[in-house]
Amino acid sequence: MLSTRLVFGFSMVGALLLVLCLDEWFAPWFPVWFVLALIVMGSASLELVALLGETTIKPSGNTVFAGVITLVFANWAPHVTSHFLSTAAHGEFLGGYDPLGPVNDLGWPLLAFVAVVMGAFVVQSLQRQKPGETIAKIAGSIFAVAYLGLLGSFMIQLRWFHGAYHGILPLAFLVATSKGADTGAYTVGRIAGRHKLWPRISPNKTIEGAFGGLLFGVGAALITAVVARYLLHAPTLGWTAAAGFGVIVSSAAQFGDLMESMIKRECARKDASAAVPGFGGVLDVIDSLLFAAPVAFAYWLAFGP
Repeated sequence: MLSTRLVFGFSMVGALLLVLCLDEWFAPWFPVWFVLALIVMGSASLELVALLGETTIKPSGNTVFAGVITLVFANWAPHVTSHFLSTAAHGEFLGGYDPLGPVNDLGWPLLAFVAVVMGAFVVQSLQRQKPGETIAKIAGSIFAVAYLGLLGSFMIQLRWFHGAYHGILPLAFLVATSKGADTGAYTVGRIAGRHKLWPRISPNKTIEGAFGGLLFGVGAALITAVVARYLLHAPTLGWTAAAGFGVIVSSAAQFGDLMESMIKRECARKDASAAVPGFGGVLDVIDSLLFAAPVAFAYWLAFGP
């Protein structure tokens, strides 16, 4: 199990880096990143609907899938429209780079989310048959779209951060730190785990594993800084900032993993699906990233080069 997880984990990270590098040819459209986001977010939405179908909220599969895909499209909207408008609404501020541009870009998926919320009310009201089901379906659908679509938007938007290689560096820091934390927590927990971390949420996770995840996450962030500084010769986080990124983002990543574990326990399921060997489902792969991405986004805005 551990060897399978490591092999597929490193393979997925390598494939992601290859996709990001190839997509540089198509900046700032990033069509390969767009297709990857559609596949990953769409697959995760189907898994989440199947999970929540075991609970009392039972979200609408069509509403969740359409809502998540709508938010993916909305993430590209500011970057596409900026090339057709002569205004300085995106990426320009008094003739230069606008440091708040990434925050402004999040307004598009936020507006799309509002439209999805309103649409969910209308659709479910038209499908209403008996008391007690409609509000639960609306709540479940909105929850699923917010969990995947809104949190996932922070990860998608990192691709357009200003700097060398566009947003590859902040994305590399995010993925390396989050997956380093996942690997460290799993490995150290399997080898030395003795004390349960949060048994009501995830019976197999341990305190020793959590510390291992923290150390691996910090190490991954520092290694990424070394590669960026000495191999790519690109502006990157300083050593203290990189270590801080590792501590904060790896902690958020582990909380993300725990929160998805809570969802699965509520649904009496061990994995979201069996789509990814060694991990479970697509949702099991990105769960840590969903919580880590907003933290990484804010950290890079504050301390990024």
